[in-house]
Amino acid sequence: MFRILSRGLAAALLLGAAQAHAQYGEMNLLTELGTPFPPGCLSIQVPEAPDSPDLLLVDSDLDVPSINSDVPDARVRLRVWRVACADDGFSVVIVRLRQLSGDPVLVPTVWAEAGNVQRPDHSAQLLKVPAAGNVGASSNTVTLNGTSWMLAVDPLAVDGSTNFFPADYNGTFTLEFTWGDFSLVDPARFLFTIDQFEPALDPPQFDQPLLNGRYTGQWIAQGAPRQGLVLQVAELIDTNYVFAIFFTYLNDQPIWVVGNSQAQPQVPGPVAVPMFTLQGGAFIADPSQPPAQDISSSDAGSISISVIDCNTIRVDYDFGPLGFGTGSIDMQRLIRIAGYDCNPWQ
Repeated sequence: MFRILSRGLAAALLLGAAQAHAQYGEMNLLTELGTPFPPGCLSIQVPEAPDSPDLLLVDSDLDVPSINSDVPDARVRLRVWRVACADDGFSVVIVRLRQLSGDPVLVPTVWAEAGNVQRPDHSAQLLKVPAAGNVGASSNTVTLNGTSWMLAVDPLAVDGSTNFFPADYNGTFTLEFTWGDFSLVDPARFLFTIDQFEPALDPPQFDQPLLNGRYTGQWIAQGAPRQGLVLQVAELIDTNYVFAIFFTYLNDQPIWVVGNSQAQPQVPGPVAVPMFTLQGGAFIADPSQPPAQDISSSDAGSISISVIDCNTIRVDYDFGPLGFGTGSIDMQRLIRIAGYDCNPWQ
């Protein structure tokens, strides 16, 4: 018996010899652009459940065929919900499957189509990380503990007749889960209508986005001409390095105020960076460069960087050692990394 729940109202500038890790965790879901949503919508890991059962779009126990079976002799639980992105108007659809009984069951093939239809014609992928090509979970085994994936729909139908764009992805659409490729059971397909994205009902994964490599670039503040922040976030498999370089002025003279972050867990929220000024160096084209040990640094205070949205960050600062006290600056993106957009759909 199917049960579909209706939702309630509900690189690198290093100071000294130290290399500091900014963030670490299980994974960065921030790589390829094989998904129709901004790649930074999910970070750390795919959620295992929504914030509340009331947010489920689908909650169904399905009788399905096990491997090499011609009868529906196993049961799996299917759950589907949305997670909002930090950028308005975008969401990720999460699909979770867990085996409840019977012999091992394969992950089904998935199809999608905009609107409420009887035969979806767009191939879909269940992905653990954003990726391109046919790299989804179909034909893997459904686990007893359950696995969550994000849904990615091929923008072109198999017959080329229709498209599936981000606007369709966030609207009402039809999902089909079929075991017909693995069994002679008839029917072995299940159709579900996915409600459109509702920002008031579909919360983001975190209250604050995770600072990630897609925020690398140059940032400027209104009313501060010919100065700004160069932000560099270097991503490894489970570790990020965050570097900040302010090009600004002190006593009417150009100055760098620089820093790199200290080690902290890969969690959403502000990233703290101690800041310094440098003394004792020479112009880069000067052949008489001083030895590295003669270049010293002085405490300039600290900053804390928070993500507001793809094109806005907030810098809370304590520049007391420089005589400027504490405050906050909202900075706007000036330059992005080509091909590595925070939100390629804007």
